[in-house]
Amino acid sequence: MLLSRKWLNEFVDVSLEEYNDREFAEAMTVSGSKVEVTEDLSEKIRNTVVGRVISMEKHSDSDHMFVCMVDVGNGSPVQIVTGAQNVHTGDLVPAALDGALLPDGTEIRSSVLRGVQSDGMLCSLKELGLTLHDYPYAIENGIWIIEEDCSPGDDIAKLIGMDDHVVEFEITPNRPDCLCVIGLAREAAVTFGKELRLHTPVVEAKAGGDI
Repeated sequence: MLLSRKWLNEFVDVSLEEYNDREFAEAMTVSGSKVEVTEDLSEKIRNTVVGRVISMEKHSDSDHMFVCMVDVGNGSPVQIVTGAQNVHTGDLVPAALDGALLPDGTEIRSSVLRGVQSDGMLCSLKELGLTLHDYPYAIENGIWIIEEDCSPGDDIAKLIGMDDHVVEFEITPNRPDCLCVIGLAREAAVTFGKELRLHTPVVEAKAGGDI
């Protein structure tokens, strides 16, 4: 059973600031919910932000590449060369800057592409470890044109939910109640002496019309 600590925190206050992964895992294991491993997803991606394309020009030495100036939220636009054909001025895109790390282990460095400086890379869903199942409106073979509510400079890790820690539990056959987030939230509440906050469904009734 994989558990998102961000999701868990919606039901019980056991934040990372109060209990790091080791402390959380040890306490849960001692209380009977065995933790196999913990993982900090944010370690897989760094220095990758939302960028807005503010200008595009054709590369002087390429028939398919473009030189983009990209606002990455720090006051000075960066120059990024791309061969993607689906990018336009005004688009919000993922920009992996110099020193960035992507989920597949790729490290991005400033480089010269056919005589033009490029200080980063515009990213597709695949390069961020995502698929069309995550963002169906995107295109599979091209840069991800972001439609989410965000601004230049926003951390891509936070936007795609990788600013999280995941805990893997070994759930024994006699504890099927722990095969869900609420079940593990109950265990965490008892373990740490915290209040369990269950969501109350809200049903809105409307008069008239067909049922």
